[in-house]
Amino acid sequence: MTLHVFSGPTLPADRVRAIVPAAVCHPPVRHGDLLALGACEGDVVLIIDGLWHQSAPVRHKEILLLLDAGVAVVGAASMGALRAAELRAFGMLGAGKVFEAFRTGQLEADEEVAVLHTPDGQQLTEALVNLRCAIRGAAADQQVTPKEAAALEETARRLPYTRRTWTALHRATASTDLPAALHRVDLWRQSHPYDVKREDAEYALRWIDSPDFAVYRPFTDPMSGQAWRTSFTTLWQGLYAPAGQAPAPQLPLGALMQYQQLYDPAFPGRWRTRVLAAVARPGGGPQEAEAAAVKSAADRGVHADALAVDQLAFWLTEPELQALDSAELLRRVMVRSASFDSAWSVWPATREDAAGLLADAEATASTVAAALELNAAVAADHPQHDVARLAPDRLARHVAARWGLADEAGARECDAAARDRGFRDWTGAVGAARSYYLLQRERERQAADR
Repeated sequence: MTLHVFSGPTLPADRVRAIVPAAVCHPPVRHGDLLALGACEGDVVLIIDGLWHQSAPVRHKEILLLLDAGVAVVGAASMGALRAAELRAFGMLGAGKVFEAFRTGQLEADEEVAVLHTPDGQQLTEALVNLRCAIRGAAADQQVTPKEAAALEETARRLPYTRRTWTALHRATASTDLPAALHRVDLWRQSHPYDVKREDAEYALRWIDSPDFAVYRPFTDPMSGQAWRTSFTTLWQGLYAPAGQAPAPQLPLGALMQYQQLYDPAFPGRWRTRVLAAVARPGGGPQEAEAAAVKSAADRGVHADALAVDQLAFWLTEPELQALDSAELLRRVMVRSASFDSAWSVWPATREDAAGLLADAEATASTVAAALELNAAVAADHPQHDVARLAPDRLARHVAARWGLADEAGARECDAAARDRGFRDWTGAVGAARSYYLLQRERERQAADR
């Protein structure tokens, strides 16, 4: 069993390892992080902290994917407590006072546990649940009256989580009749523990590490007949889950696909074949799929002639509209709209699903790994040259040159070229090239020197 712990401002990694030395520590969880673990049946994931403002938060169905794979997922203290309360009926486990408060409805808002912190996990503001704990603790010890405690809690609640500190609370009460009461709370908290989030996180770790947890099982089947998988879960698995491809088995399938979308001239043909075969339904080869896809669309009442001019213009270029017959127009619309369909799992989630779409995966994995290593090395030596700083227009010229687009190509031509490769649009393709630009430029320089 491997225990993965996602924490940061609530409980630093050194404290996590002091309680459970074998724990594998990760920073606060973000969208995609859970799937990137490659966790297996019998593993345990403890979510304490998570990001939600500065990046996409962990999705509920990412957690369901782990539960469905036999991974025990536990939440406590902060975002973990919130997700555990929301997914308790599906098998996620919760621990601690904050979790119980969310579970029972005593707490409802995300901001109860939100804090501002630095990238390395240094906490800059105080969680509202901790402020409440201190205020109510002082009230229980009769240091402030119930009325004063309620007024202090309400003042703390009104502060934005990005400014919620004891100093800010003092400023907010300066023109009221509460400064004396807040001073007494300050004196009380100096000699009494009130960090309920940290206590919950440590409690969860000790519980997971105890014999009691080894025999504990969720009270219900996580999925119990629910139809919860969608094309998004398939897409996320492809983007983040390790593909197991040598020589870099931890790279996700999505990274290998993305590189081939950008740099393999044959990829558009493979993508077209996959999409049309999916429309045509099982049976037949690539040639049969070309005709069968049009017939299948017609059987469902979809004809190119029935599409409005502005609909066709969104997917097709002007020369295509002038030169192509209705069957080919419809096929191109199908291919280019495939990545837009949120109810259709045309993207592969595993290497097995990608058969016929991903070519020479081992060589691609080696190239992608080399690109990521180069990016990291450049950023370490020259932070100002980090790929995040690359100008979009430079990347756009790079992609256009690789795809043979004319200098005068307009937005419709660029979007069409991107969609022929499975990207949502030109902007998405240009953004994807950011990870590979430095390696491609270096290889071009080496080729020019030969």
